[in-house]
Amino acid sequence: MKRWRGWLLWGMLFWLMASLWPMKAGVVYADQTEGAITFVSDEKIEGWATAPGSGNGQGNSIRYFMIRIQPKEQSGTAVSYRAEAVETPADRNGEKKYTFSLDMREKWPSAPGTRATYQITVDAYRVLGNGKEDVYFSFPQTPYQYTRQMEASTAKLDFSLSFSQPEYAKPPNGNAEGRLDVTLIPQGAVSSPVRPPIDVVFVFDVSGSMTWEKLSSAKTALRSAVDYFKAHSHPNDRFALIPFSDSVRDIVPFGDQPNVAAQLEKIRTVGDSLTAGGGTNYSAALSLAQSYFNDPVRKKYVIFLTDGMPTTLNATETITYREVERILWFYYYTGEKITAPLPLTYELYTNGTAGIRFTDKRGFSRLFTSDGWDYVNGADIPLGRSDYPFSYSSIEKKIRDHAINVAKALGMNNITLYSIGFGSNDEVDMSFLQTLSATAGGEARQGTAQNLTALFQQFSQLATTPAITGTIRIPLSSFGGNVAVAENGQVWLDETKQNVYISFSIPYQIGQGAPPPVTIPVPVSFKAEGTYTFEAELTYRNVYGQPQPPVTKKVTVTVKGEAPPSFTGTVTLQGVTNDVASLIKFGAANGDGNRFRAAYSLSLVGYVGNASGTISNVSIIQELPDGISVVPDGKVTVYTDQGKRYAKWTFANQTFDYSQLNKLTLSAQWVMQADFAMNNVSLPPAVVTFTDSRYGAQTSTLAPPRERIGMTVRLHDFPNFYYEGNANGAIRKYQVSAASQDEVGSAEPNSYGLLPLAVKALQYDPNDDGVLLVTYRNDETVRIYLKPRLSITASNGEVESGATVTEAPTVRVTGLVAGERVTYEYEIARNGSSSDWQLLGPPYAISVSDDGEYTVAVRSSGGLTRGDGTTIVSFRYMKLIRNVPLEGMAFSSPVLYMKVGERLEVAPQLRFIPENEADKTIADVQSSAPAYVEAVNENGTWVLIANDVGYATVTATAKARTSDHKAIQAAVTVIVQEAADRSDDGRNRW
Repeated sequence: MKRWRGWLLWGMLFWLMASLWPMKAGVVYADQTEGAITFVSDEKIEGWATAPGSGNGQGNSIRYFMIRIQPKEQSGTAVSYRAEAVETPADRNGEKKYTFSLDMREKWPSAPGTRATYQITVDAYRVLGNGKEDVYFSFPQTPYQYTRQMEASTAKLDFSLSFSQPEYAKPPNGNAEGRLDVTLIPQGAVSSPVRPPIDVVFVFDVSGSMTWEKLSSAKTALRSAVDYFKAHSHPNDRFALIPFSDSVRDIVPFGDQPNVAAQLEKIRTVGDSLTAGGGTNYSAALSLAQSYFNDPVRKKYVIFLTDGMPTTLNATETITYREVERILWFYYYTGEKITAPLPLTYELYTNGTAGIRFTDKRGFSRLFTSDGWDYVNGADIPLGRSDYPFSYSSIEKKIRDHAINVAKALGMNNITLYSIGFGSNDEVDMSFLQTLSATAGGEARQGTAQNLTALFQQFSQLATTPAITGTIRIPLSSFGGNVAVAENGQVWLDETKQNVYISFSIPYQIGQGAPPPVTIPVPVSFKAEGTYTFEAELTYRNVYGQPQPPVTKKVTVTVKGEAPPSFTGTVTLQGVTNDVASLIKFGAANGDGNRFRAAYSLSLVGYVGNASGTISNVSIIQELPDGISVVPDGKVTVYTDQGKRYAKWTFANQTFDYSQLNKLTLSAQWVMQADFAMNNVSLPPAVVTFTDSRYGAQTSTLAPPRERIGMTVRLHDFPNFYYEGNANGAIRKYQVSAASQDEVGSAEPNSYGLLPLAVKALQYDPNDDGVLLVTYRNDETVRIYLKPRLSITASNGEVESGATVTEAPTVRVTGLVAGERVTYEYEIARNGSSSDWQLLGPPYAISVSDDGEYTVAVRSSGGLTRGDGTTIVSFRYMKLIRNVPLEGMAFSSPVLYMKVGERLEVAPQLRFIPENEADKTIADVQSSAPAYVEAVNENGTWVLIANDVGYATVTATAKARTSDHKAIQAAVTVIVQEAADRSDDGRNRW
């Protein structure tokens, strides 16, 4: 009897432990094949498949996939491509999981029309034991449909020519000063990604001014650019690295490695190993970069980082020097002067002097300095005076002019230059860098340790953005020397000064309309009166890199001894708190961060001889680009005319006499703001309207500002993160440290519900901190998830967290976190005991089979995940009892022991067969000796009462009967013992 009770106790303990043991979610063994296509774009197709993983694995391992693509409206034109199966950790026991990714660039089958719908199916192949390849299974059951824009780009370019006024006056003793405005007019749109192969050369300053901290930041920025291109590369892209100081060194040329990924990794490795030292030779590095670009069709970019001004130049030029001879260790002048072309090195020194180094005809190393000395073979003491006069400023100009000429060569060859000046205004001449970059159709930005990585990423993204690049050429040779043009960065002259060039690069945002027109002012001087007809030729390459037919335009202007008065002037833009090219709007609120001042300076000019007259009703009218508005101040009025918005400033009640011509200056200023994200937007030329008492209503056009407007929308996240929305609709996440701001996640438009539109506002959902509300320029708002969105489903549908379910539930991730490379893990707690965190992959479902109290947590990492990315749901699972007939019952023990006066409920002592029977009701309980053991029904509950020492047989009868209508009963012997404690249990009394 004791042994029997011991086994019973062990059994009960085991049952208790099993009920409390933590359940692992999803312990559902895979017994069938599954598969899904998860992502399709013009560039790639991705998916996954699973197969049973039990047994020895023979015949159920997927080796590769064949992706079949069929235009929906056509037959017989299907294509198939092979994609290798990549095994990944399985989500369920007894399962094998595989993923695939197929590069679809230049692989889609042709189809008529501008749009085509494709049906995509996948065959999973296995290799049988005999080595034979076999189609294991196919998916999806209904083919995946993808609609593709066949003509990804309708982008093209036109332009216009106009003078700021139709006539200019030439003073008797001076030139007529005018301005030719060249307006580039982008047309069409890019509806889907256009990604031809590109060439990118990183030109990287490692001169001695690069401190350890600066160099460390620069290396981090270079690594971020490498990572970006790794994730967005084309198989035929080419990348190179040219580190430079006073010369180039440690270069990584095109084709150094066998493929793009290895080439970029080599650039990363070499970049990490660089050390600083030496001067700063822009020309040598940029000239070498130019020599790499030997494919006329490719888009070509130079990303140029420098922390200082150019201080070194190598050039072969003619120099005159005093001949030197040597006797023993002594040098002396022979009295002869030699003039010869030699390789020269021009240098600028920190002490304010300059030098020219060369090796003379006799092999002696010579150094001429700007203070007149001649050093021979590195001597500390000069031999004498060089008799070759030059100054610091003349060498500085020569070095800079040479760099500009290299930039001109870049521009002529459609090589876009993006420059980053890494340092303060004292360290970097940003004006020179802007001129250098504009000459090659690019732009320059000032870098700091905090924004350097972001700038590298921005320029890297521009290199992969569809763009039209080209030049405008304006010949001057037909004017007989009577026309001169002043260079101003984007406008430059060739060496003969007979051709004016404008280089440009116009990026298109995918899914958006044509970029706004861009006006480039060309300053023109006329030396003689007459009628001048200017002709300009536009040549450009489309977004695919293909040359387009040239476009020619003409415009005529008259120069006379007398012309109506007009206004010239400048417009400058300055951010209130941020650089106008890097404005920031915080959340959904406008403020100083996204505002800028527009300052207008006007000059009244003209030559009217002895005539008299007045100028009145002077107003400035500024056309406002989309997304630019005026901050109300009571002085500026805003109106709309023919669908365009304008701001108007009036110099009220002011009249000016002709005597003030060429003397009067007027100024105006107002504050504007960028309402949504934008990049490289220019203000159109402002118009000055006025009334001339002699000539009536007149207008003059001002040159547009050189500054371009850029803005992003930013939303902070504790403790040191922020989200940022940009002009193409992308959302990025950054981590901020004292040293840098690093991108840690991103989500591109046309994914996760994001639109290819400029972002206007970012806000957290006030009711859910795991949701980001993204509002676009059209005021449409979309919700994207920053934490996983979970649902609990059973056979009867979805239930709320905290509910009780009676069917086996499944927790599913119904809202994925936005962004690239997001991973998921889950943890499940049952009856208070938690499992370990486990990876969770497609189809992102967690199944449970045992009843209990559950808490399920899913957390994400990567992409745009906010905080720890954890979402929790809870539920109680109580298995539904089915209507199963009772077959029998028995007391759990053949003998029950009670003490006098004790009460014992009958039902818990019974075991029903089967356990999940529908009816456990007890109809009757009888005792053979009520004097000892009495059976009593108390409100439907049968209870045994021990009245006196003795024993009785107790028989319980169930309400239910067997299938043949017989009673179902169970009997037990009940022994009643004395209530007083004894040294033994009293059983031996019976």
